Amino acid sequence: MSISRQTRLSVTSALLATLGLCFGSSSALAAAPIYADSFVSATNTTAFGSGIVVGAPDGGGRFLGDKFDPPTLQGSLVVKFSDGLIDGVGNDLFVVDVFNTTTEVVNMFVSADNVNYTFVGQLNSVANQLDIAGAFTGAFYYVKIANASTSVSMDVDAVGGYNAAPVPEPSTLVLLGAGLVALGLTQRRRIR
Repeated sequence: MSISRQTRLSVTSALLATLGLCFGSSSALAAAPIYADSFVSATNTTAFGSGIVVGAPDGGGRFLGDKFDPPTLQGSLVVKFSDGLIDGVGNDLFVVDVFNTTTEVVNMFVSADNVNYTFVGQLNSVANQLDIAGAFTGAFYYVKIANASTSVSMDVDAVGGYNAAPVPEPSTLVLLGAGLVALGLTQRRRIR
């Protein structure tokens, strides 16, 4: 049984459309903030209030210094986004600070593996959102915030992002697999 060129093109187009649904952009989901869900580590930080920097803001968190201003040692912390984030259109990351001032400046780094970090920019307590603008490609799961000031330290309440890494839905993967099997069978029949 011979399959026409038109039928093969239709099957190929359907498979490519499925791939687009599977691994396409998550820009439609970019509106709602996504908060870090795991605290990984901290160096030279001081807890205040709840001491929690993951989840939605609660008014407590960590100063990025070994003591309240001025810090003797600059602090840093690492949080994790279990489902990952990506560089999208517009702002990608934000930090919620309790007492907003422009002098509380931090360096932002991202990593896929919590080993190799890439500097993606600087922000302060007032201009607290950051567009990583191509500084990192692919999904990242870890965000490191490091104090860039020796006179004050940001009081981090929460860390978030806007662009979730796309995750293929199981039903879409099943459909993709079925299409690939069908395509393989048609090719096998054609060879005989």
